Amino acid sequence: MHDMKEDIKNTINNNINEKFKNLEMKNEHLENKIKEHSLQINNIERFMRRKNLIFFGVEEGEKSYNDLENAILHIINKCFGFNFENGLESVRRIGKKGEIIRPVVVTFSTMGFKLKIQQNQKCLKGTPYYVKQDFPKEVLKKRKELQPQLKVEREAGNTAFIKYDKLIVLPRKNKTSTQNPTNKRSISESPETTLKNPSNILQNKKQSVKKSKTTTMKEYIRHKPKFILNSERTTHDSTPSEANEHTK
Repeated sequence: MHDMKEDIKNTINNNINEKFKNLEMKNEHLENKIKEHSLQINNIERFMRRKNLIFFGVEEGEKSYNDLENAILHIINKCFGFNFENGLESVRRIGKKGEIIRPVVVTFSTMGFKLKIQQNQKCLKGTPYYVKQDFPKEVLKKRKELQPQLKVEREAGNTAFIKYDKLIVLPRKNKTSTQNPTNKRSISESPETTLKNPSNILQNKKQSVKKSKTTTMKEYIRHKPKFILNSERTTHDSTPSEANEHTK
């Protein structure tokens, strides 16, 4: 009976363990699926917002969609100097209507139009308008959380900026001296050291007496024939006995 009880316990425990393992595997599978789907949703949302810009400071005086679109076109043509007629795909206000002027999300027809506006934001200086990139709420929250760290990195002298929802830090480069130690100028000795060590004066004199070992082509042409003539003269001026010895 005791053995039977132990067998029953073991079988029950094994079944429970197997069920828990299956549940854990299913849970992991579901978590991975959720992560994949969330990434896909984020990518789709990012793709849909790629041609968007948010215009701030646009007064709420429109009565229809066409009025708002014309107001945005007027701002672009006046401030940027562009001739946008059919460059907008859609415009819409975001947020609850109240005392604060609601921003306008502008979707451009092409990516090129959007980049032109984004790259020439300085044209809006001195006006009540300014432009920002259109980000999802989660990305805006992450960017806000990264602001303190961004400030710390910039105060430390590093090049830092936020790209979408990530902080990118480029460490500063240490300025190294480009001078070679071999090209350093020799330090001139003071008169006191030369007086204490008269050997230094002798060494300086020897160095000044040294001649350059290099010879020019003219000196070579001048001296070489003399050497040949001298050798010929020695052969002619030698006695017959010495000549015989040479022939032997």
